[in-house]
Amino acid sequence: MLLRISSIITPDIYEAIYRMGHKDELAILDANYIGAAIGERRIYSEIAGNDALLEELLKYFPLDNEGSSPPTAMMELDDQYNVEPLMWDVFARITEDYDDGRGIEKISRENFYARTRGAYATIQTNDSRVHGNILLRKGIVLSDFARTDS
Repeated sequence: MLLRISSIITPDIYEAIYRMGHKDELAILDANYIGAAIGERRIYSEIAGNDALLEELLKYFPLDNEGSSPPTAMMELDDQYNVEPLMWDVFARITEDYDDGRGIEKISRENFYARTRGAYATIQTNDSRVHGNILLRKGIVLSDFARTDS
């Protein structure tokens, strides 16, 4: 047990985000996500809210602000869902302070599955809300030595 360490982020999650390099991707996946589209480095979390996990992760996880790699959600909706999932607005609101205002990119289901399979790590949670999935690309962590702001 440590002081001031999030109880939402498990030791396995801390290890994964620590070991990730620039441009590596992390997938946060809901409980309904297809198991066949999860990469080899799988982490399971008992948390019931991907929004809470995302909000906590962004305190430690720099988003990549180079090029066009904003946080990404799955675009295609099943025929049974004819409205945009509420999670997309929640994710956009959480990430807006961290992603230079680029918002959430929406990509096809097939592309989302492919990127999830290729992600450095995937975190699957107990969140049962529809389309509660998001991909994050890690940015650069600058040391104090490398900073140019004065």
